[in-house]
Amino acid sequence: MAYRARDDLPFSLHAIPADATLMLDTTVYIDAQAARLPTDFAARVATAEVIHSAVALGEIAANLGLLDPAHKGTPAVARVLRETLARTDPGRTASPSTEAWLEASLLAGVLARTQGLLKDDRRKLLNDALIFLGAHEAGAVLISRNIKDMDLLQQLRPDVKLCLYDRAM
Repeated sequence: MAYRARDDLPFSLHAIPADATLMLDTTVYIDAQAARLPTDFAARVATAEVIHSAVALGEIAANLGLLDPAHKGTPAVARVLRETLARTDPGRTASPSTEAWLEASLLAGVLARTQGLLKDDRRKLLNDALIFLGAHEAGAVLISRNIKDMDLLQQLRPDVKLCLYDRAM
């Protein structure tokens, strides 16, 4: 599979209905905490109905667990990750169904094979596919900065609503 031209990708926030429910990819949480989420996306996320992906929250929690307690920067990073997790409403969190797990595994396997992905990248792609299909199951538009993986996933499942962004500098 080939990556699509940038002009063929869903970058327009204006294309999303004002009342659309959003699901945030892990990249959104990271960029929001670092003040690198584009202003228009930050404003939309702040006012929209948001459903959190259990997979994205799991990625954040895994990063918290991976921090080296002896590293001098760990307390600051750990505080940000804990604050991010604390701000999410468990009642607004969705987990992928068994069907989504099976389809995500199949999609990730096909893409890992056709794109020649390394072993570590395969796990990340599975998580991306779970978030991607989880948004679809929840009836939400997925917001993500993960342009490459989401491009390929959407080519396989064009019915999944997606809006991409570039990180603000």
